[in-house]
Amino acid sequence: MENRDPLEVFLNTVQDGFLLLDREGTIVRAGRWMEERFPSASPLAGKKCYAVLHEKTQPCAGCVCEADLGADDPCTCILSRESEDGRTCWLQTKVYPLRDADGRFSGAIAHITDITAQKCTEERLKDEIYRRRLLVDQSRDGIVVIQQDGKVYEANEKYARMLGYAVEEVRELHMWDWQEGFTKEELLHMIETVDAAGDHFEQRHRRKDGSYYDVEISTNGAVIGGQKLVFCVCRDISEKKAMERQIREMAIRDPLTDLYNRRYIFERLDEMEAEYSRTKRDFCISIIDLDNFKTVNDSYGHVVGDQVLKEFAGTLAASVRRCDLVGRYGGEEFIILSRNTGPAETIMMVERLMDTVRNKPMMFNDREISPTFCCGIAGRSELPPEDSSVDALLRRADARLYSAKDAGRNCYVYSEAAAR
Repeated sequence: MENRDPLEVFLNTVQDGFLLLDREGTIVRAGRWMEERFPSASPLAGKKCYAVLHEKTQPCAGCVCEADLGADDPCTCILSRESEDGRTCWLQTKVYPLRDADGRFSGAIAHITDITAQKCTEERLKDEIYRRRLLVDQSRDGIVVIQQDGKVYEANEKYARMLGYAVEEVRELHMWDWQEGFTKEELLHMIETVDAAGDHFEQRHRRKDGSYYDVEISTNGAVIGGQKLVFCVCRDISEKKAMERQIREMAIRDPLTDLYNRRYIFERLDEMEAEYSRTKRDFCISIIDLDNFKTVNDSYGHVVGDQVLKEFAGTLAASVRRCDLVGRYGGEEFIILSRNTGPAETIMMVERLMDTVRNKPMMFNDREISPTFCCGIAGRSELPPEDSSVDALLRRADARLYSAKDAGRNCYVYSEAAAR
């Protein structure tokens, strides 16, 4: 099966618009949804976001792409435009800043949603709140109307399905029956304060079966017949949130082995060092190098070599505790960060790992490969006060790795004594 870029699949499948922007506001990637709704500007890649969306020649004031203010909150705006058939449609744009490992602004993701139906509904809300046509079952969004006492006034079929109830059951519920993260008093205060201008936010809802899902909500409050009602348009964004988590995960993983990448490991190592300074809880570093890996590449080719790396990485990940971290250090080198543990426990872990690898030959196209590795181990507590740092710990583990190589490989070194 052809391997497809997950980001491309996401951009061309989701029923919203997405733009991947660089730090200057230039469109790097655009989804099919955007290309179809802006045909006169297509292809969008290479054009400025503000030129496509707002027909401007300069960045929008306050946009994250104009100036990085150090904030992580999205920049939100609503714009209107005339469609190809002459109708006015409304789009909501949320621009999320992206940051590199050092927290520097590196670009943005723009999420564009067609809210034309919502805008029209808001304008008719006061006169049409009693009319069921506002709650049409064909709506792709869940719609629920809440009374001032928190009880459901009305809900459509879509919203009932989102919660896992029948419509009749939903009408007997109160907000706190599904709302996660707020007390009854806090929810009643939210109902009291929402007005005609409304709000737009994300929350988590609890289904009838106890499971949770992420939801994007637009609210408006209105007084109808002397009774305050809150009109809510709800969209299940669980898949979008899952994709965002996947994209974040891709940024910290080595693409070949799926272990953590070097940058992520070093970030966590700095955190462990800071924790050690506060608590004196020991931790250890194990730097591992596959023995004679060049021979594998030369004898069997790089495809087999990559398979050896992936299978060895899987063995590493399965051999450590859940609280430990395993990463690809570079090439055929790997690193294990053992949390809240001393050298004795780490040595036992490395010995078990060596036994596992020695007794688990790898098969590739009827070829048996039996890799071994050498390892250098260093514990944070062994460093002298005058030379106590992450760099010093890495140097010590790396020096012991080379001592293991010099001792004939297929062994580990912890102290300055002989390899084992």
